[in-house]
Amino acid sequence: MSDRFDFLEIGDAPPRPLPTPAQSESTGVGWKPLRLRAVEVIGEPGTGPGQFSAPTGLAVDRDGTLYVADSNNHRVQRIALNGDLKVYGRPGNANGQMWGPLAVAVDPGGQFFYVAEQGNHRVQCFHFLGQHRGTVGGFRGPSGLAFDADGMLWIADTGNARLLRLNVRTGQFIGSLDQTVGIVRPICVSCDTARNIYVTDGKTDDVTRYTYFGTRGQALGEIRRLATPRGTAVDAQGRIYLAEAGANRLHVFDAQGQSLLTFDTPSTKLGPFRAPSSVALGPNGEIYVADTLNHRILRLAWE
Repeated sequence: MSDRFDFLEIGDAPPRPLPTPAQSESTGVGWKPLRLRAVEVIGEPGTGPGQFSAPTGLAVDRDGTLYVADSNNHRVQRIALNGDLKVYGRPGNANGQMWGPLAVAVDPGGQFFYVAEQGNHRVQCFHFLGQHRGTVGGFRGPSGLAFDADGMLWIADTGNARLLRLNVRTGQFIGSLDQTVGIVRPICVSCDTARNIYVTDGKTDDVTRYTYFGTRGQALGEIRRLATPRGTAVDAQGRIYLAEAGANRLHVFDAQGQSLLTFDTPSTKLGPFRAPSSVALGPNGEIYVADTLNHRILRLAWE
């Protein structure tokens, strides 16, 4: 694939802004239900640059550049808005190599990104130009990463049944959440601007909100049963985007956990999602979904 962009019947239009809370509620005459549509396809099955094999974790930096954990190809791909592409890593366990990367997170400054490798039980740091900058080990199958509002990195240490909060500037762990607050098998994590974290638990098949200090909030599964939930993302209005892999759909909830919509078939041409595993939001409201078993990334926009 020579260019990132493969638009679907819309030309080169930018994504529309997210709907306001007022637009998300029924107000009688003139109310229009929320709808999503696919506006961009990124990638196709394969092993070459711009191709994917079971892409999982996604991250978007402040400039709109997309990072993809290309899991079965054991690498991360960085795709800029102008189509420039860079590939990091190759199969292996040496520094700079990867085995089973499942999650990627970009630091708030946009200079460094971090990769959770389930196969090598570690997290690696890279400069966006490609230099390997460090490795942190001691995990068991880490599978989720997210930066919080304070610039700290949360790591889902799946096999050790805990979340760790890492100060990436000092290399010190400064907090954790574990089974004492109900976490059993954390597999994905995301953060909002109100200093909450959202933890997807592979054992309970639920997504639960916590404060940084471990105070448990609402669980989405308490309102609506979920089918193999995976990655989440939270927008500025508190809406929660969930890749619901077992239901082959993207599920959107409001800040109170009520279902706003489900989206399972991007278009007749593209067909349905197959085990989507991650969601990432861009700086201008872009919605990216890792359509894992279709080996592609889709960008969605509100109609």
